[in-house]
Amino acid sequence: MKYSFKDILTAEIYESTRVMIVLGNYVWFNNMVCDTIKSICTDQNDFFTSTISVADEFGVNENSMDDISNSVDFNTFMNVIGVASINGKWYCRTEYSMLNKKQREQLIKYAKEPSDNGILIVTSNDWTQYRELLKIRLFNFSKKSHIMQLTWPTKPILKNIVTQYFDEHGITIEPSATDFFIMKMSQAYDKYEEELNNIIDIHKQDTLTIKELKEYMKSVENYVLDDFITELIKPMASDKTNSKKVLKIMMALEDELTPKDLVYKTIKKIDEFIEYRILINKGYIPIGINYFFNDVIEKLPDKEKYEKVNEWTFRKKAEIASRTSLRDWEYMKLILTRAIENVKISDEEMSEKCQKALYELCTRSVITPSRINNIIGIEDVLHKGMYDINSIIYDENVLNSLSIECVNANSEE
Repeated sequence: MKYSFKDILTAEIYESTRVMIVLGNYVWFNNMVCDTIKSICTDQNDFFTSTISVADEFGVNENSMDDISNSVDFNTFMNVIGVASINGKWYCRTEYSMLNKKQREQLIKYAKEPSDNGILIVTSNDWTQYRELLKIRLFNFSKKSHIMQLTWPTKPILKNIVTQYFDEHGITIEPSATDFFIMKMSQAYDKYEEELNNIIDIHKQDTLTIKELKEYMKSVENYVLDDFITELIKPMASDKTNSKKVLKIMMALEDELTPKDLVYKTIKKIDEFIEYRILINKGYIPIGINYFFNDVIEKLPDKEKYEKVNEWTFRKKAEIASRTSLRDWEYMKLILTRAIENVKISDEEMSEKCQKALYELCTRSVITPSRINNIIGIEDVLHKGMYDINSIIYDENVLNSLSIECVNANSEE
């Protein structure tokens, strides 16, 4: 069967699993699935020390084993799965990209009739590779071979995961504290486990309140590039003030990535949204209404390219691209591109140029059109101003005439 994030905590799924394909970008969530299955494979009640090791019996290299004696590599798993392990079930975790063509064929063949003697886990975070697995009909109806696609967690799922993690360590967390933790951590999902463990090490009580959590996390700031883009396309609250949050995210990412890297990464992201915005403007991608993904893909000019994109990712990028105009996306790109044009300058000068460009990017909605045009290099505001000043002609007769008019006006008053 095929499952998603909403099923990650469903115990019944793991009890029936003999083959699990785990697809997702975040190590922590992938590990949650793998660790749950790993614990199933180790039957603690029947576990005992044997005088005959797996290495002796099957010729397995002990250095390649995990911390449980029935954990083996892919080839060994296929060789020994016909015989029950003396310690629970055989367990194998492998990366899909590490399997050759023959092994991938062997995987699919085995998934049709998996053995009850063990559980095989295959992980992948590369959509271009694992999209072929999503097309296999076997996983649509199998009761023992499953796909767990962990693309993007919803807030309710995150709340359940965080609450359960604290509960497993004997701590009851207030619902409002859970919300605060998720808000503070943002989309830095691979940092969740580390931060949760830090809090658990500090906290000594059975209950964790939001007041205590705020104290523990007062120095924690986690932002990713998607957060920056999301804030960039929000309209300013007032034309007279800058958005504090977008500048805060910008400075945090500058510290993490360096201004130059942030500029390059942001340009790459903006290029993607420009492509989607053009397709929206041309009427290929509908916005604000429900649509069938496959129908839209079939009508795209470059459908082969977008067929490789995950459906959720496609919909998300299209939605973000629709939040501001194509002109604004182009403005943003031009502002940043101007900062990295001259590659011959020193690193320090480049860093300063990138910092300035990022600030101008964040505050572009409170800058006049002529100022933006000057920034992106299509209008020289200074030269134009100097030209206007230089075009003034001094005429003594005109000046005297104006002076007399002023005197007469004051006399009449």
